[in-house]
Amino acid sequence: MNCCSECFSNPYLKDIIHRNTSTTGNCDYCKSQEVLIYNPRELNFFFQNILNLYEINEKGSPIDFQIEKDFTNKIFSSKVNKNIKELLQEIIADDFTSYQEIFNNPVILSCINNPSNDETVKPLQITWERFADEIKSVNRFHLQNVMDLEKLKVLLSRYENPITKGRKFYRARISSKDGFSISEMGHPPADRTKSGRANPLGISYLYLADQVTTTLYEARASLFDYVAIGDFRLKEDIKVINLRGNSYDPIVLAEKEDLEDFLIHLPFISKLESTLSKPKRRDDNELDYLPTQYLSEYIKSIGYDGVMFQSSLYSQGYNLAIFNPEKFECIKVGVYEIDNINFNFTLLT
Repeated sequence: MNCCSECFSNPYLKDIIHRNTSTTGNCDYCKSQEVLIYNPRELNFFFQNILNLYEINEKGSPIDFQIEKDFTNKIFSSKVNKNIKELLQEIIADDFTSYQEIFNNPVILSCINNPSNDETVKPLQITWERFADEIKSVNRFHLQNVMDLEKLKVLLSRYENPITKGRKFYRARISSKDGFSISEMGHPPADRTKSGRANPLGISYLYLADQVTTTLYEARASLFDYVAIGDFRLKEDIKVINLRGNSYDPIVLAEKEDLEDFLIHLPFISKLESTLSKPKRRDDNELDYLPTQYLSEYIKSIGYDGVMFQSSLYSQGYNLAIFNPEKFECIKVGVYEIDNINFNFTLLT
């Protein structure tokens, strides 16, 4: 039986299939017709490393449901949903006897159920919470609850994300119809720099977004506002820390045998990202920014150029806080008028 690239949502698996077959036909699993078909058993290695993460547990689910729950839209496409278990069995057919029990019983990720992992993750989480409380309300410069910076450095290195020279990002400023000049679209001068979730008071970072839509949301423009949007081009290769927890590729991590460690620390990283990406409100206490400012300054001190985090205002976009703004240049500015806004709201009382 044959699978095809349409069985998978994972770009790495799709690429493997496209590069390693020229045979076309009909897929036995997602039922696509006249597509590049592939022997599922050739994917055995990748899925062994994923199946090895699971253990039998009555609180779990069948393996196909559990994988979809744990890695939603990151491995299989919706076209193959009803046949995931059959496809998995064929992928692992050469070693099926080693995995038969997890196919016949409910399972969960063993790293979620392993008390020894708490000894690794909880100290980081607890230390972060104590540190955040102390820096906001007890000590500012001579801290008692200092995080294990060496452990944090090793952990953060796993989230390193290169960005290549020439990439474009965007920055918006609410403006008049005349907009702003290129020289006015950059980061603010130090004496006009307010505290942000990443930057301390008086230290200017360049905040950029991945696309025009994202930066419009981040600017919080109102109906009929004019918004100047600058296109910023990267002048040299840089490395940032990517805190976007949902951006990982489980297949790539499984190939490197790093997936389990990533999943163990994912809740801690997600906590950092959610704090960093939380939108500023008018009544915010700027003391709440101190923990993430400290984190950003630490990331800068160990040689990284910025932090990447999910936009909380536009779920399909992300932001960059760049420590060294001179590594980007604004190459053009366009002026947009906001002619329509959609509101989503929730009744609280």
